[in-house]
Amino acid sequence: MADLSTKIGPLEVKNPIVTGAGPLAGTVEHIKACADAGFGVVITKTTSTPWHLQRYPRPLYTLLDYKKNPQKPYEVPDNFTWIHREHNSVFSPYKFVKIVEQSAKYVKEKGARLVGSFSARGPEWDEIAELYAEAGCDALELNFCCPFPPEGLSQDPEYAKIGIYYTNNPLEGAMICERIKKKIGIPIFAKVSPDGSNFAELAKAYERAGADGVTMFANNKIMRVDIETGKPVNYGPAPGTGPWAKSLVLRWISEVAAKTNFGVMGGRGAAAWEDAIEFIMAGADGVQYCTPVMLRGLGYVNEILGGMASFMDRKGYKTISDFADKALNQIYNNKDLVDKVKPLYAEVDLKKCVGCGRCKKVCWYDVIEMHRKAIFKNERCAGCSLCSQVCPANAITMHERDNDVDHFKALASAHPELLPDDEIFLK
Repeated sequence: MADLSTKIGPLEVKNPIVTGAGPLAGTVEHIKACADAGFGVVITKTTSTPWHLQRYPRPLYTLLDYKKNPQKPYEVPDNFTWIHREHNSVFSPYKFVKIVEQSAKYVKEKGARLVGSFSARGPEWDEIAELYAEAGCDALELNFCCPFPPEGLSQDPEYAKIGIYYTNNPLEGAMICERIKKKIGIPIFAKVSPDGSNFAELAKAYERAGADGVTMFANNKIMRVDIETGKPVNYGPAPGTGPWAKSLVLRWISEVAAKTNFGVMGGRGAAAWEDAIEFIMAGADGVQYCTPVMLRGLGYVNEILGGMASFMDRKGYKTISDFADKALNQIYNNKDLVDKVKPLYAEVDLKKCVGCGRCKKVCWYDVIEMHRKAIFKNERCAGCSLCSQVCPANAITMHERDNDVDHFKALASAHPELLPDDEIFLK
């Protein structure tokens, strides 16, 4: 039987599935319901101190590319875009702490961990951290992303020193981590915005400051346009996410996990149980879900956990650590690809080929001719493998070339006279 218990930084958890800070855990009843649903960690809805950020922007949601099936009303498409203007909690953190107090014992009785999420300014960071810790939080998530700067709502530049300001000014964020760690005895995680840059260095700065981990990421600003009206969807650039975001997040999770020695939580892009496995193999210790659960209901948490457990049983993995970070030592840079990976060429099985010509349509190296069936000129094949991926009959397989010279000749087959001597490639 698969054991899903693990650690996120120093935080021991019964499973790595975490609520993303949002509407899932914004009230006492919702927090308790998340614990009942099976989440290993419940992160509360983010609070912030400026009064206008408790009412801004608006909790308006827009689903795009969301294909509905009347016969399956609860079916959620594999890919879609979610644009929102969800606000921080309507309650100030100084008031929200009462929600924490009324929830903490119940969450712990369910074997879950309660993490308080907030954003603040100046000395407020220290005050709120102490209040949340005293109220029963097992850890804190310092929101260095939400809220976005309060454009148009205040002329005071000090109001901009909140939320995403600390992703863009990581040394100041590190100072906050250092201050808070000196005052409380529970783990802290810094949640950052994908609108920042150089996240490996940012994470290392937080680690040096004493943070126990980082959450990657909150939502970033995206924009879509309704071409029928010419109007921007949801009034312009707004926070957005969807399953499409997973690839972007995994890239940075893998880099941060490889260059730090503290906890990494993955947020954005995880929609199914397979995504949790993928995040963990890429270096994440915990995986946050918010949008998928909002769309499917809390019962979906059991589906995620069940899918993970079944996968582990099928693969013979007893614990999370059996496959954690599995992808990290298999990530190649461009030099590795040249030194360690042989070039390929495509070969077609004429018995399986149905002569549809799909492969020819995607070949931009002029390899394929159609004579009722596909005929490949392997001396021109660049080994891109696109043909094998679109073939509806699975008639095309890829094979390793014996040497790089033939590969370079194939790449340059349209203009062989422009290639230098073969000896250059053999050096």
